[in-house]
Amino acid sequence: MIRLDYKIEKWPLKDPFRFAGHTIVELEAMHVTLVDGEHRGQGEGLVPVVFPVTMAETKTLMKLAQQGINTGGDPQKICASMPAGPGRNALDCALWDLRAKQSGRSVWDLAGLNSEADFLEVDETVGLGQIPEMAAQAKSSAHRVIKVKLDAEHIPERVAAIRSDCPKTELIVDANQSWTVELLMQHAPALAKLGVKMIEQPVPPEQDHLLEEISCGIPIFADESCHVAADVDRLKSLYDGVNVKLDKTGGLTEALALVTAARAAGMGVMVGCMSGTSLSMAPAFVIGSLADWSDLDGPLMIQNDRVPAMQYEHGKLKKFSPALWG
Repeated sequence: MIRLDYKIEKWPLKDPFRFAGHTIVELEAMHVTLVDGEHRGQGEGLVPVVFPVTMAETKTLMKLAQQGINTGGDPQKICASMPAGPGRNALDCALWDLRAKQSGRSVWDLAGLNSEADFLEVDETVGLGQIPEMAAQAKSSAHRVIKVKLDAEHIPERVAAIRSDCPKTELIVDANQSWTVELLMQHAPALAKLGVKMIEQPVPPEQDHLLEEISCGIPIFADESCHVAADVDRLKSLYDGVNVKLDKTGGLTEALALVTAARAAGMGVMVGCMSGTSLSMAPAFVIGSLADWSDLDGPLMIQNDRVPAMQYEHGKLKKFSPALWG
């Protein structure tokens, strides 16, 4: 019989991380372990500050799942009954890991994917700050792709300073829903001239409909507006792509479904994270092998990572070890 154990973990960041409306100094994670005889699977879910999800609520959900699984309930059915979010993400990814360990097959094989990726090119995120600080961080990065956090202030000035110091870097920007459509249209020409390749979630989800007739010359991707595959039908006429995060989808299972739905609708795909340890990056790495951009630099922000940790070299993330996950 499978046993579920869980614990709440805190992972301090190296430095405070700022983005529109928020500053983070540590991460709060739900860690789930599933044990079946000699086999053990694990998963991690991060409670995000940008959504109305609390660790207390996540703990309650996990306690109910534990009671169900530890008394003989079907773990897959129990997981599927949970709402999309970090708790279901942790349990779903632990189930994938456990199935891989039990079968001796890779997650790619279990997911029906044709080939495994040995590495991904990943971006590095430059947090919101003073313009010289942001430019200096971008200049010091070993990554070819930089994701720039912005709010409604000094939009072109921040990007221009980074472009000046990083003339060959590919830039994407993330407004974290802090703009208006008017700001988007005002600054899009300058951002296009500065070589910005994508704008992520410029407006709040409740203003998505205002993007219906907008053409700003730069692809726009949905983040906070897109959680699960069912969202694609509503978003496909508003956005050019979606940011897939497993803490939104509630795990790898729904993340794969979201990628399939987005591609069927002709949309681009980015895989992202709520930061996190290498245990969050490993299942997201699978989605990264199917994505146009991979925003999986979370472990670079924390003071310490799990062991074994995933390895970053020259802007690329190496495939996870089965000793970690999958």
